[in-house]
Amino acid sequence: MFSLIPVLALLVPVLAQTGSTGSASAVDIEGLQANFEQAQLVPQLLATFDPTATLTVTFGTDTISTGQNLTAAEVASYPNVSVTPSSNTTFEDGTLYTILMVDANPVGTDEATTEQTRHWLVNSVSIATASAAPYAVNYTGSTAITDYAGPGPFAGTGSHRYVIALYEQPSTFTAPANLSTAGTPLGTIFLSSYVSESGLGDLISANYFQVENGVATFTPAATTAVDSTTLAGFASTTASSSATGSASASGSGSASASRSTAGSATSSAAPASSSSSTSAAGKQGVAWGVVVGGMGVVGAVIGAGLGM
Repeated sequence: MFSLIPVLALLVPVLAQTGSTGSASAVDIEGLQANFEQAQLVPQLLATFDPTATLTVTFGTDTISTGQNLTAAEVASYPNVSVTPSSNTTFEDGTLYTILMVDANPVGTDEATTEQTRHWLVNSVSIATASAAPYAVNYTGSTAITDYAGPGPFAGTGSHRYVIALYEQPSTFTAPANLSTAGTPLGTIFLSSYVSESGLGDLISANYFQVENGVATFTPAATTAVDSTTLAGFASTTASSSATGSASASGSGSASASRSTAGSATSSAAPASSSSSTSAAGKQGVAWGVVVGGMGVVGAVIGAGLGM
């Protein structure tokens, strides 16, 4: 029987956070990478994942945590999406991007032989950089190939992972003939093939959530938890914090350490159109919650699984 951990997931903010400088920290980026690897999205779905920003996904007024378990009703309408670049990343005016969402199938699925359900595909979006980060994804002038279609997994098939990804779209991008017209209904694709054949550029960032219908009829296998203390960014942040505390102690006679919790980024932009539909893939499950602490330190606790 598959037991989720929705309370844990809801207790904590999303990984896509910003520091006081309006940029994603090294821990934010490393934590995002680690979570995708432990959820077996890398390299199974994404051969490599080297994000240069964090992606914030908000449904209504609720910003999701990476890997959060949600109901189909909570994600029935399109999300607002925004990006927060790392300190050494700049979004250039005039650059176009493609945003999409696919059902990545359950943990253990052979992504190379099993197509992913395409729930959302919009070409030629831009990043609204007129104000400070986080930057909203702007849909003005974009082409909604597939309007957003909310998840609808079959009952008893476990937890489905839905990945939202933002790719750079170079001038050489050419949409495949079957995915070049606005209003193309929900269907299936091999994400890796679409990216390579269309000529999409770098994967800027991604995020994901999970939806399950009923209770899984199998016994899931466990995945490994992300230990934030093993992240390189955590070590450097801890060292910096210790140095700050020591300096404070020598100057005032008492040691002190300052910690701030990063605010969650949100987006106010909306895509051209949206719709609600159901997924047609039979799947299994994985579930986890993400715990984010002071100074953006990420501790991810994954309780998950899969069984055929």
